[in-house]
Amino acid sequence: MEPVEDGEDPVQSDIKRPTLLLFSALLLASRADENTFDQNYNVTWGFDHATVLDQGKEIDQYSGSGFASVHDYGSGFFQMRMKIPNKKSNGVVTTFYLTSKSVNQDAVYHDELDLEFMGNNSMPYTLSTNVITNGVAGREQQFQLWFDPTADFHTYAILWNQHQIVFFVDDTPIRVFKNNSHVGVNYLSRSMHIEASIWNSTNWLGPVDWSQGPFTAFYQKFDIDGCLYQDLNPQQCYANTPTNSWNAEKYWQLDPDQQGKYEDMRKKYMSYDYCSKNNESYPECSLNS
Repeated sequence: MEPVEDGEDPVQSDIKRPTLLLFSALLLASRADENTFDQNYNVTWGFDHATVLDQGKEIDQYSGSGFASVHDYGSGFFQMRMKIPNKKSNGVVTTFYLTSKSVNQDAVYHDELDLEFMGNNSMPYTLSTNVITNGVAGREQQFQLWFDPTADFHTYAILWNQHQIVFFVDDTPIRVFKNNSHVGVNYLSRSMHIEASIWNSTNWLGPVDWSQGPFTAFYQKFDIDGCLYQDLNPQQCYANTPTNSWNAEKYWQLDPDQQGKYEDMRKKYMSYDYCSKNNESYPECSLNS
């Protein structure tokens, strides 16, 4: 984990060291601050399709790929700058998420926070979010992005503390999941690591037109603002300390400006909400704000 400078709030700080990682269902290359990426992440699958891009060198391979953080975390403000494939990419999924599930482990009773970008032929592009607690899924909320995510980098982030989970797009909150464990709603209870990948999902999104390949996704910003999880002392990640500023009281709820933007974004751009169909099955639907 990169140290936080004195007086710096990682929840509000600007991106300082732009670095770049590139993944594709057919092409994978990276051009990165190797120290930052190698310290914090490992390529976890598609090994032969990941390489450092050196002065324009690229490797063309037939595979998707993924990477994951080296460490697990117990809270934090996790960010990634991304640019998704710019071709007719129906069936291609580009992801950034947190999960307690070990790499290549079956998805049983686990926690997970998902940001998944659905490929498309044109705007608007759909961003699907999900909150999985103790293996209970089905909490999808989807948004029609109000910009072209293939044209430039945008920052996608997840705030996670013991009071709330907030999904951000370019500093704008689009989704909030409150800790309502006091009324029986499962909340995150496990340490998680970061994963990111590009892959195809015919069952979910339909067939891929491979003649449009290679499909290239770009990732930037590999420093991590998170509390390293320790089995012997998990409570340390809940404390408000100079290095865990996302636990401060001001991050227990949205501020008035954020609340206004949040309500506006959801009114204009949310295209699917699990609560509209499963309100009785998910008691948090009447509690989250």
